Amino acid sequence: DPFGETRIQNVYVAGDGAGIGGAVSAALGGRLAALRIAARAGKATTGEARSVMARLARDRAIRPFLEALYAPSDEVLVPADDTLVCRCEEVTAGQIREAVALGAPGPNQAKAFLRCGMGPCQGRICGPVVTEVIAAARRTPQDAVGYYRIRPPLKPLSVAEIAGLAPAAEGQPLD
Repeated sequence: DPFGETRIQNVYVAGDGAGIGGAVSAALGGRLAALRIAARAGKATTGEARSVMARLARDRAIRPFLEALYAPSDEVLVPADDTLVCRCEEVTAGQIREAVALGAPGPNQAKAFLRCGMGPCQGRICGPVVTEVIAAARRTPQDAVGYYRIRPPLKPLSVAEIAGLAPAAEGQPLD
């Protein structure tokens, strides 16, 4: 909503998490969220919120122009076949397109075909580009293609790190 409240009641998002808009927009978005919270607590009125919304609208008015002017090129979003997409597993954009042609409908299937997203970064680096390459190859929106299923460990651990963990006392959580 305009105050930054998410679909989860009383959970707010402000700043770049709510949309890239710059420092001023981030601060104004945070102010709106704070005003909504204060209003619900009976400590603020809607008058200031209207003023902040107007300032936010003025600040964001330039965004469509900036996004059009500085839009990433197709070469960045959908790289050439010989471009390395997954550095960890040395998978190229062309290999991903071949996997799509063979029936891989999304990143998880491409992962099974090619191991992209299975290296040390666990897809944190290549994931967005893999999704974009698949979406372009299928002529489908990115949302329909999806993203890697994230599985623990989110950050890989070496066996030495695991072996170095001291056993926890019964009923005590591991640090």
